[in-house]
Amino acid sequence: MRHVLPTVLIIGLLSPAFAAVQAAPSETLTVDDVVRLVLARNSSLKEVEDAVEVFRAKVDESRAALLPGIRGEASYARIDPLQSLTVPGMGTLSLYPENNYDIHTSLHQMLYDGKKTRTAIDLAGAEVEGAVDRGEILKRDLEFQAAQFFYAILFLQESIRVQNDHLKTLDDHLAIARKKLEIGTAIELEVLNTQVRIAAVRNQVTDLENALQKQEVALRRLAGIEGSAPLRLQGEFTRQSIGLDADVLISGALEKRPEGKALQTLKRAAEIQAQLAGLRAMPVVSFNLVVGAKNGYIPDLNPLKLNFVAALQADVPIFEGNLTKSLKAEAAANLKTVEDRRKELEDLVRSDVEQAISDVTASERKLETVEVNIGQARKALEFAKARYEAGTLTNLEVLDTEEARSDAEFMRLQALYKLVVSRLSLRRAAGDRAAGPSPEKGDTEPRR
Repeated sequence: MRHVLPTVLIIGLLSPAFAAVQAAPSETLTVDDVVRLVLARNSSLKEVEDAVEVFRAKVDESRAALLPGIRGEASYARIDPLQSLTVPGMGTLSLYPENNYDIHTSLHQMLYDGKKTRTAIDLAGAEVEGAVDRGEILKRDLEFQAAQFFYAILFLQESIRVQNDHLKTLDDHLAIARKKLEIGTAIELEVLNTQVRIAAVRNQVTDLENALQKQEVALRRLAGIEGSAPLRLQGEFTRQSIGLDADVLISGALEKRPEGKALQTLKRAAEIQAQLAGLRAMPVVSFNLVVGAKNGYIPDLNPLKLNFVAALQADVPIFEGNLTKSLKAEAAANLKTVEDRRKELEDLVRSDVEQAISDVTASERKLETVEVNIGQARKALEFAKARYEAGTLTNLEVLDTEEARSDAEFMRLQALYKLVVSRLSLRRAAGDRAAGPSPEKGDTEPRR
């Protein structure tokens, strides 16, 4: 068919490589089932989920600064030779013991830092939210890739069926042409022309089967299905009226799309970063306590004696080479970047929605035109067969009419497929999920 190869080439571009995960589902899969498999088994998504746990651990690390730090230490040192001092009338006194022991526990507690630690904890929490947002974006992308593969496979399967039906019709015409050639009521041109058409259709079926195999391989890898397991899909191309109010869809998309949530998180992180930079000049006050036992106290140097040291410590930044100023400038630049990206996202959402609406509208119009064309092609075929039986049309003229009817059927299938794909694009642009409950109403083109 004249319309097959461009579509096959376009579908072939939808095949990214993903790591295979072991699975062996043999039951029939709907588009919802395929999406669930992808979200449950895709290795890229598991990697993002692991990264979220890493950032959560960093939050706990930041909180550790609010708790007291306690350490235990013990040391032993032997000193030779000993230093001694001889005092008349008192004898010889050692200045330190030969065996020195020191066992103590130290405690450090930060008392005040101008909320720098708590602000750092908030920043780590924003990083966790950012990792979660990236996971949601990846989930959205995987869902729509899975749905695209699913419907591409349905389209190719149905295209092969249409071509095989057309091939059967051509085989029937070839048999008739050969019989007529034998009895002298047809010329060899009719046989040759039919054979040429059969060869062309068979080549197209081969191309479609090759494209189908590639799509199935890509879907298996994306969903973690074993390459040897049968892939049975159940679905349909639906025609259902949907709202195409651009303002409503754009307004909702800015709230629902994960990129919007991710930008809000980035903005919050930039604001916290700016706040943290402004707190660098705040002093840090901490309390230190050391309690333990050691020897070496005069006059009896050897026995261990309890001792402690308690101290308050203040650390006041005075000059850091304009580091605070530079950090504030960096935070302000990050915040400005996020605001610019927000405006860019609004423009992108509007463009995505408007283009998707245009595609849906165009697909619906094409489908209406094609359905009218199918009715006309079927009537033309009935008329041609009647004239052929009456002997006023040749076999080649009937074949032309048959091919026109077959072309019309494929064009309807192609229009339905493009309508489904354009609706998927609209759902993605509007921030909806790729798969969901089946529509309650609407004309359908079932998979046969």
